[in-house]
Amino acid sequence: MQKKILFIGHDANVAGAQYVLLDLLKSLKNQGLEIYLLLAKGGTLLAEFNKVANVILWEYNEESSRRNPYSRIIYDKVFKLNKIRKLNFYQEKHKELAELKFDLIFSNTIANGGLLRSLEFLKCPFVVYVHELENSIQKYTLPEDLEYQVQNCTHFLAASKEIKSNLFKNHQIAEDRITVVNPFISVNGILNKLHYANRTGIRKRLNIPSDALVIGGCGNFEWRKGVDTFLSVANAVFSEKKDVHFLWIGIQKNSVEHQNILYDLEKMGIENHVHVIAPTRDNIDYMACFDIFFLSSREDPHPLVMIEASLNKIPVVCFDKAGGAPEYVDKDERVIIPYGSIVSAKNKLITLIENKLLREEIGQKMYQKALNYDASVITPQILQILEEINEHESIA
Repeated sequence: MQKKILFIGHDANVAGAQYVLLDLLKSLKNQGLEIYLLLAKGGTLLAEFNKVANVILWEYNEESSRRNPYSRIIYDKVFKLNKIRKLNFYQEKHKELAELKFDLIFSNTIANGGLLRSLEFLKCPFVVYVHELENSIQKYTLPEDLEYQVQNCTHFLAASKEIKSNLFKNHQIAEDRITVVNPFISVNGILNKLHYANRTGIRKRLNIPSDALVIGGCGNFEWRKGVDTFLSVANAVFSEKKDVHFLWIGIQKNSVEHQNILYDLEKMGIENHVHVIAPTRDNIDYMACFDIFFLSSREDPHPLVMIEASLNKIPVVCFDKAGGAPEYVDKDERVIIPYGSIVSAKNKLITLIENKLLREEIGQKMYQKALNYDASVITPQILQILEEINEHESIA
């Protein structure tokens, strides 16, 4: 790689796209590249990013200037001082970035449109790695920021075929401007965590019997993740199978959402069989307890958690027409549910609960699939694409 690339991300929070970027940068650093990363905001993973990249934070932390109602003059002076400091802060950032003379910008999400517009002064071509489907695009991008990317992006990378299709159909981006590049993980890192996971200790902590079958889900509390659907399916399964437990990773304890879930579980009478834990960086330890992974999402571009679950050699069950998961499981009818059907979801899960050999067969198939999603396999694909890009031509 001869080009000097500026990678940009929207934040350093614990989420799929951020982990993809982190693994990409780790892989590039191992190849001897010097990495520059611009983050719109910080987050939990900031320390990890600092280990592999020269990190530049674009976020300006404005000093608190609570207004004193008895001193308007003092308030105005503080406000004006902060405005000057903010102007100076971004002038310094502009100077710092301009002096580095980048050849290309790699944006890790379509939500970075505003930041890309702020970087126009660099006069660099840019590529965008899109991890979002339409609902998220509309939710996380402003129309003018989206239009800027559609008109000016040199090339788009799409994390799944479904994402490429959406960019083509809903945003009229020519298909030859889009290349599907699957997201990736550190396979050996996940396998190592699974190997050393304390399954017995976690089950004891959650009061799950050692011989009980566990159906897992994962994600924060938002409409597209289908937490409500997960609970409804759990209730339906439990009406026929009393020895099954469900475990969801990703809901903040004591949040309003957490309290609402506990209320529903109590009314359903399944509060002792559905366990909801907070987001954790030790999620693989909990996933090691899963026997089946139920992806209840209404829209999920290509979730990393299903790849991680596959490395645990368990079936991934998902809804059709809900993103990249059906593509990942090769349209296997044994694990694909008609969109939104609680009854069908219950029946699919019960079939797997009752048939251990079927679980093992599908789990082994998922495991082999997941091995192809290692950073060492996919990073070269990204590098090849970036090598072919310059200011005047796109790639076919």
